[in-house]
Amino acid sequence: MKPPATAPDRLSRVLAEWRVQPPSNPHFRPAVWQRIAQGRRESWPTYLRAHLVGWTVAAGVAVVAAGWAGHTAGRAKLAADREQMVISYLGEIDPRVMAKLRPGSP
Repeated sequence: MKPPATAPDRLSRVLAEWRVQPPSNPHFRPAVWQRIAQGRRESWPTYLRAHLVGWTVAAGVAVVAAGWAGHTAGRAKLAADREQMVISYLGEIDPRVMAKLRPGSP
């Protein structure tokens, strides 16, 4: 079903005439400046106490991420060191392995 042809014209006219006129609040500006001044007076311990849960979660996530990264790096270093020790050991006990491990050898 098609809307009447005059509907868009009527809507455009209503929107063109529509104005928002909120009531003015004479205490708005002083209230804003009071909240800004209150925020400036807040000390670091007060801020931390107010946001304790968020900072605790953030610190926990940071500790877990650092632990995981350290564990991963340690395992990679351990694997590389172990590989180097195995190659060194095998080279000492078997000269054929040493010949294969030399750079540039076939």
